[in-house]
This record gives sequence, structure tokens and C-alpha cells, in this order.
Amino acid sequence: MSKKSIIIVDDHHLVAQGIARFYENDPDFEVVTIFEDPHEALGKIPMLKPDIVLTDLDMPGLNGLELVQKLSMLRPAIKFVLLTMHLNQEVIKKVLEMKLDGYLPKNADEEEFKLCLAQVSQGKTYYSQKAIAALSNQATELQKTGINKTQSLSARETEVLTLIAEGLSTREIAEKLFIAVRTVETHRKAILEKLGVNNVAGMVRIAVQEGLV
Repeated sequence: MSKKSIIIVDDHHLVAQGIARFYENDPDFEVVTIFEDPHEALGKIPMLKPDIVLTDLDMPGLNGLELVQKLSMLRPAIKFVLLTMHLNQEVIKKVLEMKLDGYLPKNADEEEFKLCLAQVSQGKTYYSQKAIAALSNQATELQKTGINKTQSLSARETEVLTLIAEGLSTREIAEKLFIAVRTVETHRKAILEKLGVNNVAGMVRIAVQEGLV
């Protein structure tokens, strides 16, 4: 099986090189190139067609969120992980709206970077514990802007949703709750229908907005 290709976009050379070293000799991922200029990245990434783009948030001229917006329109199949040292309210809301695949602090360790990409490459959403904590701190204000969408869920469905948002797989949830895998799958389907979303990313976004994680 071929390795998943990664492109890193970060104007801090040493940071980008440090992240790239995490994936040296990795059996599942490889960093194909690094762009320090986001404008150059915007021009070349669509042609390179990477599986995953890791991009810094704070870059001169074109920040990470703007880069993701533009690339998403050109190559919607690419998965995006935002790297940042700052977890402020404005960024939090934008990340939720854009349904980013991953959200990591730049000072995360090698183990977390690899865990993040493993989850994202499987179609899951990965938010670091620090990011989840920051998102949860904003939940109260975000709740004031709309109806609590999880009110229609049963207690067990709410429990399953919380574990999904924490990144557990269907089998891990079944083992943790001492229920059958098929039962978890039934709950997942019911949650999707009740929340009016189409995928795990949508479920995670609502769970975070409403303070379940």
C-alpha cells in the first residue's frame, strides 16, 4: 500500500523541518515537500495532489484558514490540519464552520502528530486535547446563538456522541460501554439523523459546540 503524502506549509523553517522529521522512515506517511511561502503553496499544491496538508495558521500575506478555504475549492479531496499556537474565539468559530479535519498546537509531540494523521487519514476528525479544552471554553457562548441540537438524543446516544468526539472508534466505544459493535453502529446512525449531519466531522462539531467534550 502506498504511503499517504503530506505537504507542510509553515513560514518558520525550523518548525517545518522538525515536523517533517516525525515522518522520516514512517511506514504510512511521507512528507513530499515543505512550503514556507503560502502563496507558492496555493499555486503548487493543487498540482501535487497531496493526501494531507499541514498548515500553520499565522503566516504573512495569506493565513492558514484563508489557504485552506482556497485549496478546498480547488482540491476538495485534500484533508487539512491546522497548526497554531493561539486558540482564540474567532479562530475557534472559523474552524468549526470550516469543518477542518484536524487542529493541533504546534508544540504537540511526535506521538500526537502521528495519531492525528492516522485519524484524519481514516476519515476521522482529530482535535488535540488542548484544542478541545479551548473549544469547550467557548461552548457556553456558542450555545446562546442557537438551539441545543443534542436535546433530541437519548442518554445513551449522547454518551456515544461524546466518545465519538473524543476520537474513539466504533469497536473502542463498544468495549468501553460493554455493548455490541452493531449497537454502536445503530446509535451512530440515529445520531446522524437526529443532528441532521452527514458524517463524523459534523457530529464532532456539534458535540464541541454544545460542550459535550
